This record gives sequence, structure tokens and C-alpha cells, in this order.
Amino acid sequence: MTKCPKCGYENPPEAKYCLNCGYKLIQEERERFEGSGLLLITSGTILIVTFLFNALLRVFSLLAIIYVIFGITSIYSGYRLYRGPSSLADLILASVSIIFGFSGTLFLYIIGLAFKGLVTPDWIIYLIATIKLLTDRKKLKNALKMGNVSHNR
Repeated sequence: MTKCPKCGYENPPEAKYCLNCGYKLIQEERERFEGSGLLLITSGTILIVTFLFNALLRVFSLLAIIYVIFGITSIYSGYRLYRGPSSLADLILASVSIIFGFSGTLFLYIIGLAFKGLVTPDWIIYLIATIKLLTDRKKLKNALKMGNVSHNR
């Protein structure tokens, strides 16, 4: 028997809601990915800060636009991962943010090597975020199988 925390009624073990008051007895909790989420939030913030202070981004306006877009995308997808992804689209957005964030920051790093003093190793945090997401892949698969992450919004 499962006792309702709201009214104290003894419910059968398989009951999802209290038969007396309707209180939800089984609280489904989405899988959270705090580590990956915080890494993406941090890396997105670094992209925005780099955009503000890096001289190379003033020369390469297309790269600057990419930095801003993926900075915002990284912060948003990191927040979604941190609080628990609600859909497969959240996981895909996080992966795309990491791929493009890593590519853009690595590209700027390589260009910066040609100009002394303009090297920004921002790509390292995206590399760490990639490793973290890869180590969480088993947890991600389990969350998808158990229905803790829906396939649509």
C-alpha cells in the first residue's frame, strides 16, 4: 500500500494518483545533465565575451555572427540540459552547439596563431563539453528508453 502524502489515504501499490484526493503519487523526474549543461553555459558565455573583446572577430564579421549565434545557442541548450532535457531536440541542439562552438573556436585559435598575442584557447572548453557529453551518452540512452526525455516537444 502507498500512503498519500497529502491526505494519508492508503492506496494500492500500482496507483499513480490517490484514489481519495487525486494527488499524484508517482513523481516522474526527468534525467538531468548538470555537468554538461554547466559546461555549455560556460562555453556560451566565453563565446560572447570573446566576441566582445577579440580583435580578430572585428575583422571576420561572419565568424563574429557565428560566435554570437552559437554563444546564445550554447547558453540556451546548456540551460535545457541543466534543468533536464524535455525532448530529443534539446539533446540534438546541445550536440550541434558543441560541434559548431568547437569548430568556430578552433578556427579562431588557428587563425590567431598567425597573429602573435591573439590566440584564444576557447576551443578547449568545447572539447571538455564534448568529452562530458560522450561520457553521459549511456545516461542519455537510458533516459530516452525510460521515457524521461520525450521525442517531441
